[in-house]
Amino acid sequence: MSLISKTLEEMINDTYQDGRVSVAEYKQLRDDADRRMDAVVREFGLHNNLTALQKAMDVVMQLTQTSIIDSKKANLTDTGEAIVKDAVFAQVEYLRAGTHLALKLL
Repeated sequence: MSLISKTLEEMINDTYQDGRVSVAEYKQLRDDADRRMDAVVREFGLHNNLTALQKAMDVVMQLTQTSIIDSKKANLTDTGEAIVKDAVFAQVEYLRAGTHLALKLL
């Protein structure tokens, strides 16, 4: 059984089909994630770990963006840029893998 709904799976596939993510696609995913979390709030209320997760994800996204901007301003070498990209991607995959493991418990 898939961990995600068919509608989310289709949106993700559409977003990544060309190997690029546009700002409009990013905003669509963000807004859809917020809409889905609104459904959680209606079901469980405002004060729970799931709403804290949403806030934490917003912080992670902001930190990701500012970290990349700071790295860009540092005028990294090609090697330095590759190291930053690799490290950030590894962090995202760590979160993704941990999420898959945690959702198996549900």
